Amino acid sequence: MWIYRREFFEALEVLSHKLKEMGYGGYVLISLLIFTSAFPPIFGYSAYQTLSGYTFGFLTGFPISYLSGLLGASVCFWLSRTCLKLRVTRLLSRYPNMEAAIHAVEKKGFKLFVLIRLSPYPFNLLNFLFGATSIPFTHFVAGTAISLTKIALHVYIGANLTSFAKHILGEDNDDDMTEGEIRAERLKYTAMILGSLISFGVIAYIYRLTKAAIAEANATEESEEMQGFLSHQREDEEEH
Repeated sequence: MWIYRREFFEALEVLSHKLKEMGYGGYVLISLLIFTSAFPPIFGYSAYQTLSGYTFGFLTGFPISYLSGLLGASVCFWLSRTCLKLRVTRLLSRYPNMEAAIHAVEKKGFKLFVLIRLSPYPFNLLNFLFGATSIPFTHFVAGTAISLTKIALHVYIGANLTSFAKHILGEDNDDDMTEGEIRAERLKYTAMILGSLISFGVIAYIYRLTKAAIAEANATEESEEMQGFLSHQREDEEEH
């Protein structure tokens, strides 16, 4: 992906012009691209959101991106909860820290779930991993619907670009940028800073929850061992 990044984004720019010529078929195709990118390990989720804004503008690109992303996330979660649950559980068992983070949501509920979804963690991976939790499907859909408002940033940036490939590849010069692109660029960096702060806060919070859960589990284990020891001691005393 890194080696052929130029070819990939230039191909997307060519695709953008084709999408405009396709009419309603273009809406369907960009919807399918966003929908499928909600499933791991398919990549390009953020790029397709930006492409949607670049191709159709914000007012049309945002509802297409939002609904396609929400539907893709919901279907991915449902499949991982039903058909692929055993595989998800096996994956999590190999990474105890990840498992603790995911299951911390079960303990703290909907608010923590929304915070994690608002943070810039891999969108499609979370859709898959949350299938191993006991989060109700309705809560997953509602929390994802709230968090997906953040894709407005990607669509807005795309809608203000004059060249999709040059911007994504970081080849725009400040002198060549339009006022809309400059505003979008500033908004992007502001969102990156806010997203990073939210991520650090969520990580610190989950770390505290994980430590508390481990301490509680150790205390329970020690208590059970002590009770077992005392019961054996009583049996020995009764025999004597």
